[in-house]
Amino acid sequence: MRWFDLLLWALAALGQQKLRTSLTTLGVLFGAFVLAASLSINEGVQETIQREASKGDASRKVTVYPSWRAKRGSNQDEVKVKGRMSPDRRERIRKALADGGGRGGAAERVDLTSDRLETLARLPHVRRLIPIVGGQVVATLGNRPEDASVSSGAGEDPEFRRQIVAGRAFEAEDERSVLLSEMFAYRIGLVDDADIAQVIGKPLRIELWSPEEGPSFEVSLAGRSRGGRGRDEWLALRQLAWQIPAMLDQFRLTGDERSILEKAIRRPSATPAPPSVADDYRVVGIFRALTHEEDKDAWSRFPAGTDLILPRQTAVDLFFRDPARRKEGLAHAVLLIDDMRNVKEVVDRVEALGLRSESIVRFVERERLTYLLIFGGMTCVAAVALLVSALGIANTMLMSVLQRRREIGIMKAVGAADWQLQALFLVEGGLIGLIGGASGLLLAWTISFPGDAWVRSMVRRDMQIDLSGSIFAFPTRIALIVLFFTIGVTVVAALYPARRASKVDPVTALRHD
Repeated sequence: MRWFDLLLWALAALGQQKLRTSLTTLGVLFGAFVLAASLSINEGVQETIQREASKGDASRKVTVYPSWRAKRGSNQDEVKVKGRMSPDRRERIRKALADGGGRGGAAERVDLTSDRLETLARLPHVRRLIPIVGGQVVATLGNRPEDASVSSGAGEDPEFRRQIVAGRAFEAEDERSVLLSEMFAYRIGLVDDADIAQVIGKPLRIELWSPEEGPSFEVSLAGRSRGGRGRDEWLALRQLAWQIPAMLDQFRLTGDERSILEKAIRRPSATPAPPSVADDYRVVGIFRALTHEEDKDAWSRFPAGTDLILPRQTAVDLFFRDPARRKEGLAHAVLLIDDMRNVKEVVDRVEALGLRSESIVRFVERERLTYLLIFGGMTCVAAVALLVSALGIANTMLMSVLQRRREIGIMKAVGAADWQLQALFLVEGGLIGLIGGASGLLLAWTISFPGDAWVRSMVRRDMQIDLSGSIFAFPTRIALIVLFFTIGVTVVAALYPARRASKVDPVTALRHD
């Protein structure tokens, strides 16, 4: 008997029991549908996460911060822990102090100094290092000094250029220019549009004052503000701080408390020290604040409410001219990596230097793992559904053997071998798996179109995000996995009935009515 004849016999046998064959195939179809849908959504969601995360530069950015680490050459056993405590707790605290977690004597701070910035810029796969400079300065336009916050930035970003309302953005990272915010300009008296136009090209003096050793009483008092009245309240609190030293005798304080407060207040001297750094920069533009929609970007370029923006390299040069700030280093810097796939390697190298880092890739990996677990569970459900269908196939085949005993006996009497009978029933099972698997795969592909449209509309409505690409993916490997798995399950389910058919005694089968 040829394989083609086996195929025809199998099709004829399945056609004799149309209802039973249809119900059995339907069970395989639904199992294959769930399997194909879960694999497709898993693949599509993973690709969507990767695709959306790859938009822009956010996925290739690594933000680096100063950190603490154990001092080189320090011995953990030499770290002394004070207090009475259990041995286990003492050991935990000793280890934390040695590792730098306790900020104790066994820990050293790793700052973003100029040398360390150069080391970071030379790391493999780092295309560019973006220093982030920020702080408080005194800005003087004409003869009016004003406290202001300053940040570093550049004008090559098209999104930032849309925030410029007068003048222009920066043309180079080292030009001696400055941008003013609309609110800062309004605060210093530039209230008319004509005033805004006239300030372009004028010099703005920026002064840096060396930070005091330890917190001052004035800063501590102003930091207690909870009124939310902004600058006016802060100025009022500062006036209060200036008047309190003369009123210490009116408070109920002990001698020790009075002595401590007198040292904390640090009365200003009659001749204040000059600023550590002072320089003039030309005003080239005025920028507006971010809108609510623009502010949703987690990788915002500047802190909210910043007053002044200097070109990146200009800001670094200004701040590093101050000895105290040069020793302390920057608050953070951003590394732009050449490819998203190399971000993890760069993060490992940064942390090996003792610095702390953050990147969106870690968040993406966590999200991908979450969805992988969810759709992995769906795949298991689909596999269980196919196993249930396999039981139905086995039952159908066994019933077929009982009903076709006379036919089997005739086939054996005319010379059909046992393997040919086994092959006949295995081909029937494989055909059920092929038809059911292909139909389930086709159904999943068909439903993916309205399903994708529904998900897109929901994401657009709830998150105001227009997804690019589909959340369903049907690569060739998914089709092959579904078909091979369903055919494999149905063939395995037909093994026992096929073996039973090959063991039928032809004499007994021919006597069967």
